[in-house]
Amino acid sequence: MTTEAQRNKATVRELTEHVWNRRQLDRIPEFYAPGYVADYRPYAPVRQGHAAIRAMVERAWEAFPDYHEELHEVIAEGTVVVARFKISGTQTGTWGVLPPSGRPVQFDEIVILEFRDRKVVHQRGVADNLTALRQLGVIPAPPA
Repeated sequence: MTTEAQRNKATVRELTEHVWNRRQLDRIPEFYAPGYVADYRPYAPVRQGHAAIRAMVERAWEAFPDYHEELHEVIAEGTVVVARFKISGTQTGTWGVLPPSGRPVQFDEIVILEFRDRKVVHQRGVADNLTALRQLGVIPAPPA
């Protein structure tokens, strides 16, 4: 018997592969509710809807044309899934205010996704931007 938590974990695996890694933006409505909310404060403002998720994916791919999310852990209970990703790519486009560097990055992101009717309705996330900024040469690495 498949539980709600197991179904939601499977959905996270699918949306990661199809939407984020393959850029199949036409599949966004399969995985995200129309009123979807993304909350990555303080890194970004709260964003809502399918257009928001589309813009997030497009921005990631514009900055990192070889963008990839590797799913490392997925923990679920009921309607909530927590996932840890390793994000990688080479920054050949503008990322926020940062001009292209040509440098590769690899950093962690942790997200908490809330589901309703088998679709993501709310997402909170924290990315290890400090590691990414060090890898891009924007800030120095700590002394060894």
